[in-house]
Amino acid sequence: MTSYRGIEWRAFADRVEDHIDTYTVPQYGDMPHDRASSMTAAECIGEVKKYLARFGRGQRGPDEQRRDMLKIAHYACIAHTKLLSETQVEEECQ
Repeated sequence: MTSYRGIEWRAFADRVEDHIDTYTVPQYGDMPHDRASSMTAAECIGEVKKYLARFGRGQRGPDEQRRDMLKIAHYACIAHTKLLSETQVEEECQ
């Protein structure tokens, strides 16, 4: 049985995937040739902080605020993937 939070997450994940496919990849390219591929996990978290810091500020309307939430999720995912990769490399070296 899936929880309500799980259902909510799946709907959000679908929105994030659509954002990546229709906005991010056409504008910035796809891995391994996009800017995020060369970023560290810490740099990705810096991008998350940037979008969090501008939430509710200035003239950004609801559409831009929702887009920023999708960007936050995407950068968090990239950071998570990079951390997993770094951990695997460290474990292999031990």
